Amino acid sequence: MRKSFSALILLLVVFTLSVFSQGERRGRLYLTGKVVNENKRGLESTIMIFRGKNKIDEFSTNRIGKFERAIELQDSLAMVVYAENYVSKTIYINSFVPLAKLKYDFAFPFFIDVYPIGRTPSNIDLGRPVGKIIFSGTQFIYDIEFTKAQNERLKEFVRERKDLKIRELEE
Repeated sequence: MRKSFSALILLLVVFTLSVFSQGERRGRLYLTGKVVNENKRGLESTIMIFRGKNKIDEFSTNRIGKFERAIELQDSLAMVVYAENYVSKTIYINSFVPLAKLKYDFAFPFFIDVYPIGRTPSNIDLGRPVGKIIFSGTQFIYDIEFTKAQNERLKEFVRERKDLKIRELEE
């Protein structure tokens, strides 16, 4: 009797684990793109993914600036593009979708253009984003108003850096 009861319990545990392991598939957001310089030529660079202030992933583009990476849905991340002698760029990614869309995959292709800064160092700055990617009901898009405002801030930042470099040379 004990053996049959133990076998029944074991069978029940195995069945339960197999049902949970075959749970519903969660979709992903596939980020694909190219990092380009001021001449619109591909630029090898490093891309880092942060959750809050914690770096969770780092990878390099290929030598012509192309990259692709899948991220989980229902997450909030920051993607930083870094290339030596260029101003780093941070893009916020809000990959939250309605629960009804959770099992689908989405793609977000884009270009990231970076500005040269010469020899003036530019640290990675998670608080200086240039854009935000959000879900719009059927697909992921740039939050246009946020991106527009942040790009103006970036241009001002680059101008300040160039002015700083000119002043250093004049002194």
